[in-house]
Amino acid sequence: MKDDVIELVKGFRKKYPSGIVFRTKKHAEVIKRHLNDDEVVLFAFIGQKDATFYQPFYTTAVVFTNKRMLLGRSQFFGRYYYSSITPDMLNDFEIRGNILFGTVEIDTVKEHFCINCLDKKSLPSIEDALSNYLVNEKLKYAKGNETKNKA
Repeated sequence: MKDDVIELVKGFRKKYPSGIVFRTKKHAEVIKRHLNDDEVVLFAFIGQKDATFYQPFYTTAVVFTNKRMLLGRSQFFGRYYYSSITPDMLNDFEIRGNILFGTVEIDTVKEHFCINCLDKKSLPSIEDALSNYLVNEKLKYAKGNETKNKA
């Protein structure tokens, strides 16, 4: 399943080429390194995390698995940024499009981050995947908490 990460990120890049991203494979490899053997990759996309139009050098891969949401960014000299967010920490999201690009804002309990410089045509597929992910995974956590409270 770990090789699926690189293929999904490359597939997203190939399907939506108008976004601004650099070093796609390197960013996907950060997530691949931290992916557990029992996790199934559901959806992956890539964009600029918390960057402005004038600073497009924060390319980050975002991956949804059956257990959590992962963000990975490869930096130079072996350094990297990695973040893991469990579904119970996710609050909501917002999608915006402008003349050139699209933005996905994801709000968590701890932080608020944006993925910018996305191809505008990719926004419906990201929205669909993100909303399905939130609904399905939040239901799993709600059912798990109900059984714990009854015991």
